[in-house]
Amino acid sequence: MMSDSDFKLRVRQVVNEVKNRLSTSKDPHELCQQLQRLKCLLPSAQQTPDERSVKGTDLNTKIVLSTENDSNQSNSNEDLPGLTSDTAKLFDVTKLKPDRTGLPPSSNDFSESELSKAQEEFCNHHYIRFLECLVDLMNLEWCGRFDVIQRRDYLDVFFLRGVPQDAFLVLLSAVIQSSPSFKQNKCVSLLEDFLLTHCMVSMVWSQCCITSSDEKGACSSSSVARQKMEWNQLINMMVTLPDRIASKMKDKCRDIFYPKQYFTVLGKEILHVLYKVHLQLKATKDCSLVFASQLIGRICVSGHADILFAVLLPHFAKLTKDDFIWSRICTRLIAGTPERSLESVMHCMVQQIPWYGVMSRLLGDAVLANRQLDYLLTNKFLLHRYYQQDIVPQNIIGYLADSPNRHHLLVKTLKTVLEVWGDGSAVKHTSYDQQLYLTKVILISIGHLTDRERKDNKNDLMLKLMPGVQSHINSPIIKVRRLGMIVAEALTKTVQADGPKLAFEYEKDAESEKLMGLLVPAEDPGIQSLTKNMEEISVDMADTGSVTMDTSNTSDNGKCSQQGEELDSDDDLEPYDMTYDPKVTQVKTPMYIRDCMEGLLSRDNPDLFESSLKVCEQLIRAEPDDLQDVCVEVTKILLHLDNNYDTDNFTALRHNAMISLAVLCPVQVSQYLTTEFYDRNYSIRHRLDVLEVLASAAQELSQPTDNSSSSSATSRRPKELSPLPVDLPGSETWRDIVQKRIESKTRRFAKGSSKPLPKPVANRFASVAGYFFFPLMNRYDSKLNTMDMLGEDFLLLGRMLYTLGVVIHAAQNTTACRQMASSLLEFIWVLRYHTEPFVRQALLFAVSMVILSVPSHMLVSDLQDELLECKLWIEDIVESDPDNECKRLAAQTLVLMQSSVKKELNMASTDNTT
Repeated sequence: MMSDSDFKLRVRQVVNEVKNRLSTSKDPHELCQQLQRLKCLLPSAQQTPDERSVKGTDLNTKIVLSTENDSNQSNSNEDLPGLTSDTAKLFDVTKLKPDRTGLPPSSNDFSESELSKAQEEFCNHHYIRFLECLVDLMNLEWCGRFDVIQRRDYLDVFFLRGVPQDAFLVLLSAVIQSSPSFKQNKCVSLLEDFLLTHCMVSMVWSQCCITSSDEKGACSSSSVARQKMEWNQLINMMVTLPDRIASKMKDKCRDIFYPKQYFTVLGKEILHVLYKVHLQLKATKDCSLVFASQLIGRICVSGHADILFAVLLPHFAKLTKDDFIWSRICTRLIAGTPERSLESVMHCMVQQIPWYGVMSRLLGDAVLANRQLDYLLTNKFLLHRYYQQDIVPQNIIGYLADSPNRHHLLVKTLKTVLEVWGDGSAVKHTSYDQQLYLTKVILISIGHLTDRERKDNKNDLMLKLMPGVQSHINSPIIKVRRLGMIVAEALTKTVQADGPKLAFEYEKDAESEKLMGLLVPAEDPGIQSLTKNMEEISVDMADTGSVTMDTSNTSDNGKCSQQGEELDSDDDLEPYDMTYDPKVTQVKTPMYIRDCMEGLLSRDNPDLFESSLKVCEQLIRAEPDDLQDVCVEVTKILLHLDNNYDTDNFTALRHNAMISLAVLCPVQVSQYLTTEFYDRNYSIRHRLDVLEVLASAAQELSQPTDNSSSSSATSRRPKELSPLPVDLPGSETWRDIVQKRIESKTRRFAKGSSKPLPKPVANRFASVAGYFFFPLMNRYDSKLNTMDMLGEDFLLLGRMLYTLGVVIHAAQNTTACRQMASSLLEFIWVLRYHTEPFVRQALLFAVSMVILSVPSHMLVSDLQDELLECKLWIEDIVESDPDNECKRLAAQTLVLMQSSVKKELNMASTDNTT
């Protein structure tokens, strides 16, 4: 009986003898004989005893690309029971071809009883060294001694039917260490065959099989550490293979090594391994998913999660629908990924899963046991990130609410999100996209609350809601205010079904309707939408459509018959629509401005008040002789006017009348308005009205007027009698007839401009711009009981900055523009680090108006220091401001500033050249 040491020495002698003969012999037949001696030591089927006992099926039959006929392909599907025909077709399951040489299939070095032990010794201690020896021998001369069939059956087989992980590492290391040569191309080809023949399945499966020592827990710490190191090396090589091959092959890289193709193939191999795991578990055999979980985690961390899950998720969704074992496999696979890679895995999953029910089947109750998963789903993905897709919060919240075991996490998460959503500092310093995302999370959570949870948590939710609504309504951004209103309405309606409900007035648009639609939990789109089975859907839709058409026709006929019966009755007459009939009133419309003032002050006559307000602007534009005397008084009346009688279009009529006063009497009205802006007895609404009137009046005064229409007073005087008959509107006058005859008889050899040049018109705003500008920012830092612009009334400060920007833009090309620009830049410099994003946006707008209004040569010469300081401040905003809108405006302002300075420098260089 040969001892173990003698047997190991015998195997080593055979391997060394084969190596020596391979390196020295030049006879192809002898080379094949030597390779045949070691070929019998390769594992014919890489399987464990447990695997052989699963229904008597050879689960580890090698998978290669099919080159046989169709009958062989159909028979190969029987090797893997549990695989559907589509899945078997996906993996192309076939067996290796038999040897086609005349050499004997076995060797006389070992008997049949010793062969199994020799295979184990060879694979464990000599296989890697022998592969390295074959790689060293690979050159054009040595490989040229074999024909194609011999190369495949006696050389390539050592890499494709041996220990897969060792062969993979040896081939990839050879590619990395070699330079462009025949050996490198040969190793790359073998790697390609390694992928195409599905050796990855055996490689991953071998790591999933649990040995007897593992089952007994007899592994020492050193063996565990060694196994961990080997796994890290193997996973690192598998994930980085496309990058390593690309760095060596450059532009000659093969298609299968591109990331999309490679990770698609790898995803299919992992799926095939999971089928084998499923069969193993059904046979009540142990199996490990640790290696597969770590591999998936590394793929996701490397940035290829979308490619991998595009392959895995459709199969997971279909397989877990009716199979608990598949749900358990997916849960252990996903939740078992390392903590450092779990975020990348879940980040991709929550975006690609089409419905939260699928996510519930894949994860189960893993969130209760995995602290990292709990943190990601209840905190990081909801509070630290935001997603544009609504499916992300729907998947996360729906998953938490889909099981009674996880429902307490839904309530806890809703309270946490409400606290963050309602924090005043968060509302100020986070972007609108983040606020919108948090609003979506709250609305989706509200839709998943049960009746019991609504009653038990009513007080807590309302206490957390009120500060948040107040913070949102105080925001100067209309969209943010609307978010607060929508959440308040939805939450009060949900938790107080029988009590009073909040109702706000806000603009209804597509976004608000979409937000309200999130209160209804998402429905299951069906497996068909995920597996893209469009043929069945089209058939179902066609059948349903035909039935629907018949039903609709029947219902329409029934309605028509019912309507016909109702119309036959003479007693039911349709009432006449009097909505647009003119309103009849007994009040006489005021004809003079003083009568209009009395009508606006009337307390007991709503008709007179409405008539006076409607005609007020028309009377002011008529420029009566006493307008200069009463303009301030009329402005005062209009400023304090309230809509006590619910007059239609009240705000626009009042606003237009005040603008007309400021345009026709700019000095008196602007002095009055700028003084009253800082008075005590005004609300925020009145002060905003003052700013709007000043800005609109400045814009109108700066516009050039047509001379023909400027003399409106003359045109309104009675026309003198004309000896010619009055022409009807649209008729051809005698002047037109004469002009046509002249044109038809006239010949022109040179034609000038068809239109006369515009006549220069004086800027009406030039002489009064200072009255609109300087008094407005004279007392900005004064703190009143009803106004604190440097404090909580930052909305007024921002709107005042916008008004100053509009005024200076209206005053461009005037003599006062330079002084106004210098004062405004000093004012901006004082407020440049304001904490409110709305104020910073207004400051950037004011800077851009200065750049647009002041000539470029004056910016470079007179305002050079102020402009450089502003440039540094704007660059700082672009880099570090937390508000995205401020960054966008700062970037635009910076481009505008650089363009203006560049334009002036180009003009200066042109002048110097001339």
